[in-house]
Amino acid sequence: MYPEGMRRSSAFFAVVVMAACAGQKPKLYPNEQYKQAGPETADKDIKECMTEAKHFVKANRLSPAAEKTAWGAATGAAMGMVLGLITGDLEGAVKSGAAMGAVGGAAAGAHAATKPDELERVFTERCLAEKGYSVLGWR
Repeated sequence: MYPEGMRRSSAFFAVVVMAACAGQKPKLYPNEQYKQAGPETADKDIKECMTEAKHFVKANRLSPAAEKTAWGAATGAAMGMVLGLITGDLEGAVKSGAAMGAVGGAAAGAHAATKPDELERVFTERCLAEKGYSVLGWR
C-alpha cells in the first residue's frame, strides 16, 4: 500500500517522537527548602509547576514538533517541485520531497520538543522560586 521508503520514514518518526518524550526538567540547588522538603516532595513540586506551566502557556498553540513537521513538509515539497521541473516527474518529486521534508521536520521538532518551551521554563522556574526552591539548570 505504501512505498518501502514511506514505511521506513514512519518507523523512524515514531522512534524520534518516543525519544522526545524523555524531556528535560529543572535541577534544583540543595538550599534549605530542598533539604526540608526532601527529594520526593521536591520532585512532586517540580511536576506540579511544570503542569501549571503547560496549561498556562500552551493554550491553542501548535507544539514545536508539529510546527517543524509542517514547515519541513512544505520546504520538502518546494524542493521536490524544483527537482520535478528538472527531471520531468513533477508529481512524484513533490510527493517524495514532502515526505522527506516531513520526516526531517519531525526529527527537528522532536529534538526541539526535548527542550522546554522558553515561556514554560520561565513559568516553571518562577513557580519553584515562589515555593522557595532555586533552579540550577535543566536536564
